[in-house]
Amino acid sequence: MNKYEALVRLEEIMRELDDLGGEARTIFATAFPELLSEADAYGVFTLGSSGNRYDTTLASMINAAERETDDECLEEEY
Repeated sequence: MNKYEALVRLEEIMRELDDLGGEARTIFATAFPELLSEADAYGVFTLGSSGNRYDTTLASMINAAERETDDECLEEEY
C-alpha cells in the first residue's frame, strides 16, 4: 500500500467513524435520552477527532500525514 492508498483508506475510516458516532447517538437518543445531553456536551459521539485542538486524534494524525505527503510531492517536483 503506497501513501496515497493509505490516506484514502484512512479517510474512509474517518467517514465510517462519523457514521458509527451518529448511530451511537441515535441509540442513546432512543434508549437513554436522559444521558444524551451529557454525552453531546462532552462530544462522545465524535469518534476520531476532538474539539480540543491540542488533542492528538486520528483526524489530526491523518492531517499530519497529508501534509507530509504533500511536502514530499513538492520536493519531488523540484
